[in-house]
Amino acid sequence: MDQISVDTAAVVVLADGSSTSDVSNKRGHLFEAFIAKLLATQGYGEPRPENLNVTSEGIELDVEARHTVTGEQLICECKAYSSNIRAPLVTSFLGKFALARADDDRMHGLFVGIPRLTPEAKEKSDAAQKKLPGFRYLGSFEICELLEAADILPRWSDGPSIRSDPTVVITEHGIIAAACELDSDSRRAQRWVIWSKNGSVPAPVIRLVERELAKGLPVAALGDRGAVVPVKVPSVPTVIEVQGSSSDFEYQLPAAPAFFVGRKTVSKSLLDKMVNRTAGGSVVINAKSGWGKSSLALQIQGEVQKAGGVALVVDTRTAERPEFVSAAMERVVRRAVEDGVIELSEDAAFSTLQSIIETLKAAKWRNPKAPVFVGFDQFENVFRDPDLTREFRDLALLVREVSAPLTISFSWKTDLVGWTEGYPYRFRDEIRDASLVVMLEPFGPREVETLLRRLERSLGDKLNRDLRQRLREYSQGLPWLFKKLAGHVLTEVGRGLSQDDLARQALNVQGLFENDLARLSPAEESALRSIAQAAPVAISDLEDSAVSNALLESLLHQRLVVQVGDRLDTYWDTFRDFLNTGRVALEDSYVVRYAPLGAGRLLRVIVAAGGSISVADATAQMDTTSTVIGNYARELRAFGVLTSEANRVILEPDLMNSEDREEAVRARVAQALRRHKMYKLAIEMLNQEGNVPLSRFAEMLPSEFPTVEAKEDSWFTYARSFGQWMDYAGLVNLRRDGMVRATEDDDSPLPRLLSGTVPVRVRSAFPGSNPGPSIQLLKHLSDAAKYARPSKNGFAGAVRDLTLLGVIEMDAGERIVLSDSSLISSGSVDANRLRIVVERQRGMRESFARLEADPATAPQALGESHRDYMGADWADSTCLSVGKFIRAWARVCGISTKLRSA
Repeated sequence: MDQISVDTAAVVVLADGSSTSDVSNKRGHLFEAFIAKLLATQGYGEPRPENLNVTSEGIELDVEARHTVTGEQLICECKAYSSNIRAPLVTSFLGKFALARADDDRMHGLFVGIPRLTPEAKEKSDAAQKKLPGFRYLGSFEICELLEAADILPRWSDGPSIRSDPTVVITEHGIIAAACELDSDSRRAQRWVIWSKNGSVPAPVIRLVERELAKGLPVAALGDRGAVVPVKVPSVPTVIEVQGSSSDFEYQLPAAPAFFVGRKTVSKSLLDKMVNRTAGGSVVINAKSGWGKSSLALQIQGEVQKAGGVALVVDTRTAERPEFVSAAMERVVRRAVEDGVIELSEDAAFSTLQSIIETLKAAKWRNPKAPVFVGFDQFENVFRDPDLTREFRDLALLVREVSAPLTISFSWKTDLVGWTEGYPYRFRDEIRDASLVVMLEPFGPREVETLLRRLERSLGDKLNRDLRQRLREYSQGLPWLFKKLAGHVLTEVGRGLSQDDLARQALNVQGLFENDLARLSPAEESALRSIAQAAPVAISDLEDSAVSNALLESLLHQRLVVQVGDRLDTYWDTFRDFLNTGRVALEDSYVVRYAPLGAGRLLRVIVAAGGSISVADATAQMDTTSTVIGNYARELRAFGVLTSEANRVILEPDLMNSEDREEAVRARVAQALRRHKMYKLAIEMLNQEGNVPLSRFAEMLPSEFPTVEAKEDSWFTYARSFGQWMDYAGLVNLRRDGMVRATEDDDSPLPRLLSGTVPVRVRSAFPGSNPGPSIQLLKHLSDAAKYARPSKNGFAGAVRDLTLLGVIEMDAGERIVLSDSSLISSGSVDANRLRIVVERQRGMRESFARLEADPATAPQALGESHRDYMGADWADSTCLSVGKFIRAWARVCGISTKLRSA
């Protein structure tokens, strides 16, 4: 069957056959004969078919004909589709006709578009009919006029007095008229009535209409009152309206308007469009699961009602067949009548989607600014059924014909998993193409701050600073995840856990995960664990597994599983690890804001005080403020180095009691960083790019931390701080030009915190200056009374180079001291020992070997080879300076050099 809705009539071509291909073949030839009859009414002889194609969407026919009187040639394209004909098809024919017209200025062109053209296509057609002589368009209405004028069509006046959906039925038994006979009160269809021009209707036609057109309603020939029992009794489609939450943190339901947060720009923009519409339209709201599509639809519903309009948000999970669309539309129309927004005409009908659209077109809008809004939520469920999706597609196209502020919205998940087979991508895309598309993003800092304040109101207490930060950053800007975590906090505090304990236990997410599993059926839990074991797993790999489509959709709906690209994963890496190991290894997502320099100063003060010191004493000793101490302490607590206690900063006892505190702290920091999302991001970038400039790393951070509001230069500061911490932990090497992977053969000394490594922001290439000031500083540190410190100009370079060599550090009093006393003996530098230390620096062993092989190697050549080894981007002048420094350091390490020619 191919039903095409039009202003006054539909045209369908029905045929019977032994197979689907046989039916398609017969329908195509019936349509061909019908077009021949239609052209004959205009004086054309037997047309010559050029192309005939029958698809699930309709029939396409191209013919040529010649006028029997004038002899003028005609080219004709006929499209009989299940939806209105779109502009590109008209434009394509117009181009073809224009070329033909250039060769023959008597050529005529006819475009037959059933049911009719979309508004955009109609504009192009109307313009062409004015500008292109010989071009004409026929839709269903014009076709019916021609057939009536030729006395071929049965008279519509012979049909039921109260009717809708007049239809021209083309069969091998002739052209038949049909219409829905309506109940005078409900204006719904009671039965289909069919009649012919000669008064008799063959039984095969009745059977065809019953099977292809009636959708379960009884079918009778005109005047036959016997057919009153439906072939099958269709159940009334269940239309369920979406209900909002009853509190701020009821994450299982969308937020009711009273608890709605954010999206002000989007909701205001959509409301303005709805109120100011002069013609109907549609909106598609897309986002991942739990990002607030349903909440936005409910918010819009509330705003429309405040504006004096009528709104309905429908849960499409109950949609099972195409009649659902009509049922939902009928509900909103009747509600609009009850609320006095619109007034219906006498011929109002609710038999089909087309009849409802015609009813709305004829309705009187009491207030032209009063919007009517219908939101179809959970729309991804519609995509299981192509016929149902087609009906919604038709709604998206037909609504534009209503000259009133009517808006339809469709909300579906972009992380929907739809099996490839039978998935109606084309219908989905046509809905999007006909609609305004709105893509929702995660919450930003302000929205999360609003939720944090509401959580404080629910708790009746201010949030612990660390707990507040964890909630902000763990929630990742996802509304549902924040609500889930907030609800968990309320539960845990309600059972007696303190906020400090929650912060220290990383929100006690193990309890949260256990609750997630407790509500699952055995089959759902088994499917979830199967996905977790293989995650991230390709969707295609699950098609032959025990994870059924129904189980997968259930897990997606509960937001325990999410789609990432073409793969599936659990909603949180930590949750996946919990499913696989039974333990919680939480991925941290807090922002590292402060570099190791300040934290090291605080650690040295704590160690000097025996492992514990009050905030007030630490503030005094470091000559700073309690806020600064709190910032350093919070970073160290996040790394698991300090314990949490009010008004005190305490080094973790096992670290304080360790034989090598520095290495114990380093290992603890490395352990914390490995489970941090910034570390994972850095490693991914290093794997892809080899060398990652800090500016490039900083560019990636805002999208990873959508809830953190920071300026561009602040993101660079955070990137540099995190890079320095990873460098301290030995996870990467930080250089002047960015981060590189740490390698086992890199024996350059690591930065130190507890022994007070002299701070160097970025560990750039060694050497950075001549060795003279460095040697002088070594002597001064070995015997300050005997040897003077280097001059002010040389001191900074000496500190930098000796820090890179790892031979100086800072004591608890923040004074520079020797960390390797074996370098100096009786005021003299041990050249052999110094060479060992220097050759730990990247490239220095190779440079020294080259000088030993050729003591006259020129500084420029030496510097260039060192640059190439380092992978640096140095100017020639820099290479010359570095070459001179290397030769000078070689000499103090006992390597002879000779005068060079260049």
